[in-house]
Amino acid sequence: MDVFEAMSTCRAIRYLKSDPVDAALVEQVITAATWAPSPGNSQGRDFIVVTDATKKAKIGDAIDKAMRQRVASMERPDRTHRLMLDGTGHLVSTLKDCPVLIFICGKKVYPYEAPRESFVWSSIYPAAQNLIVAARSLGLGTVFTTFQGVAEPVIRETLSIPDDVLIGCMIPMGWSDAKFGQLKRVPYDKVVHHDGWQGDLRTYPPTYE
Repeated sequence: MDVFEAMSTCRAIRYLKSDPVDAALVEQVITAATWAPSPGNSQGRDFIVVTDATKKAKIGDAIDKAMRQRVASMERPDRTHRLMLDGTGHLVSTLKDCPVLIFICGKKVYPYEAPRESFVWSSIYPAAQNLIVAARSLGLGTVFTTFQGVAEPVIRETLSIPDDVLIGCMIPMGWSDAKFGQLKRVPYDKVVHHDGWQGDLRTYPPTYE
């Protein structure tokens, strides 16, 4: 798939089938993630791929317990919020059935003489974006989440993650049970300032054209 098509149709997929994903495809998307830039080419990131049913159940149940009521009680003032939060509620209740959970982690390793935490995130997040776009090009659905924050002790214990390893994100991945489609984003002329700041070009929340 053309990279522009993949990027412009890479919706957050919160409805995933339980059908297994071939290990070769998992390797392919993670290899794409390793091609992402990192500070000084330090590549300070690691990927934990979880397919074991018992471990997925333990993680999924912990996240569901922490988030189900919270998500259900959130306001849905418009269609965008309704779709996002309804999808989030579905995802947290079905995480244990998701074929693959991918955690992208990293240590403070750069600069080597005085490592800083900020460089962990600047290595992890580009890798996550590469992974998500690569998955879309193969027809796989993903969604970038920080769900690990609500159940981190359980996740660390279940996956034996050391205390000095930071968990940047959790990406559920599987065959989509929803439609991919064109993204709704603020247009070019509302986000680009030529040769300097030209004042606020848009209002918040954003409107789409």
